[in-house]
Amino acid sequence: MTDAAEYLDKHQGERPWLSVARDRPPEVQRVFAALDQGGGHAHIRHEGWVTEEMNERRVRNLHDPAQLDPAKRAAGIDGLAPGDKPHRCGSIVTRITSSDAFAVALAKGAEHQDVRAALGTEFRERRVPAPVVLPIAGILGRDGHRFCSGWQLEPVDGSMRTARNLRDAWASARAGPEPKTHRVETFDGGTATFIFGPNRARDGYEIVTMYVNPPEGPAGQQGRDAR
Repeated sequence: MTDAAEYLDKHQGERPWLSVARDRPPEVQRVFAALDQGGGHAHIRHEGWVTEEMNERRVRNLHDPAQLDPAKRAAGIDGLAPGDKPHRCGSIVTRITSSDAFAVALAKGAEHQDVRAALGTEFRERRVPAPVVLPIAGILGRDGHRFCSGWQLEPVDGSMRTARNLRDAWASARAGPEPKTHRVETFDGGTATFIFGPNRARDGYEIVTMYVNPPEGPAGQQGRDAR
């Protein structure tokens, strides 16, 4: 990996998610530079460079914050998938609002024995280790939930699946009533999910995304962020 500060300086113009780490401590810069040089996207969709408005628009309108072309973002085109594929997400979107907290969560999670075991799994094509779910408090401390934020769809007729289907249909046709959302009330007692995939060399695995989830229950999540 190249020097982290040098990498951020060189690429933050065309990769705006790097700008939040440019003036942060060296250890934070190293996390962002390492992620950006790998195949992961946790720092692109689940970190503080994504504003509250961008986050809500992702779950409400399928506007991908990773899509830097405004016209394509408004059309619901995925910013990370090849071609002009439509963006997909679940019924909830979340982020860690501080670049420092995000870097700590990623680094602490990567040190956990279950995550290390997943990353050390013998590589096989078309097979990836199962996700690892850790308590937010375990990687960010008991007040770590204060650095977490999210939005979720309002259920329709008591069903989150119906809400997702109607949202997806609205995003395709841009017709009918716009989906409704509300802010996640609390992440206290919530979790962080680590998802794995092949590294760029395809000889091992890496963390491709990490996202936080609120606790289960009426004040928590009603559906998980797919990516």
